[in-house]
Amino acid sequence: MMSNWKTYLLAFGLLSTAAIGLASCDNNTGTTQPPADPVVEGREVQANTTPQTNTGEEVIETKSQNQKENSLAIEPHQIEGVVVSLLNVKRSSGNTLNIYWKMTNTSSEDKTLVKCSAAWYCAYKLAAGAYGNGTYIIDSINQKKHLVVRANKKPVVSTFKTPIILSPNSSINLWAKFPAPPADVKTVSIYLAGVAPIEDIRITE
Repeated sequence: MMSNWKTYLLAFGLLSTAAIGLASCDNNTGTTQPPADPVVEGREVQANTTPQTNTGEEVIETKSQNQKENSLAIEPHQIEGVVVSLLNVKRSSGNTLNIYWKMTNTSSEDKTLVKCSAAWYCAYKLAAGAYGNGTYIIDSINQKKHLVVRANKKPVVSTFKTPIILSPNSSINLWAKFPAPPADVKTVSIYLAGVAPIEDIRITE
């Protein structure tokens, strides 16, 4: 009799377990959903702030023509075979003065004008000059020396990708901006790196 009672309890337990399992299956859709991607908030793309040392205006070389045409002055550069032609000295907006000149390779071989390329200043070096040997103008009447204008701590001059190599019979145009002397000053002297002083040049208004 006791054996029959134990058999009954075991059967009842099995039936209860099965019923619970069926109920669980009824409440389950049977479809497995993949986990959602985590939500990323406040993420911001960081721009590359590494200085671009080789950016700037492209070097534009033109075939050399008669150097005396439209030149205010012509001087030999310290690099043998290279000559510098002063093209214009002109007042500009913002009480500034713009100087325009070009360098021409009159030799039969390539001439390296700027060798460096790693530092940010290399792109400015040809027009602004090296530290301690920079480009400037002098107002002789008032005995004042004017350095190149700076914006964001950088010289306001023509820039080029470096190194700069000038091929034979080719020229490269340059410019630089300076504080303008008083309106009654009609001439200035110009000092370019690697060139003898170019003095008493009339200002174009």
